[in-house]
Amino acid sequence: MGQTVTKTRIAKNPTIKFASIILGILIVSVSCLMLSKSAKELVSTFQLNQQLKSERSNLKVLETKQGELALEKAKLQDPTYVQNYARGKHLLSKSEEQVFILPKTE
Repeated sequence: MGQTVTKTRIAKNPTIKFASIILGILIVSVSCLMLSKSAKELVSTFQLNQQLKSERSNLKVLETKQGELALEKAKLQDPTYVQNYARGKHLLSKSEEQVFILPKTE
């Protein structure tokens, strides 16, 4: 009987009824706000993961290129290689030497 009286008193008291409605609306609003923030964080996490994958693939490409450039640097420090490269690529010759370009055979 005590619970029935309390429920009846709450149902009849407009102040308590109004406060419970406001509290319910507030709880729903806070829940929606938290769900919205969670969704934004989820989207942000997904975008950052995609960016991380892209940057990792760029890093692999750059590391490969760095290795190639280090190899070329080592070759260019060898005077014999530089001489042969200059003679073959730019048709440079030693003094008292003539360069002939031969036709390509098919």
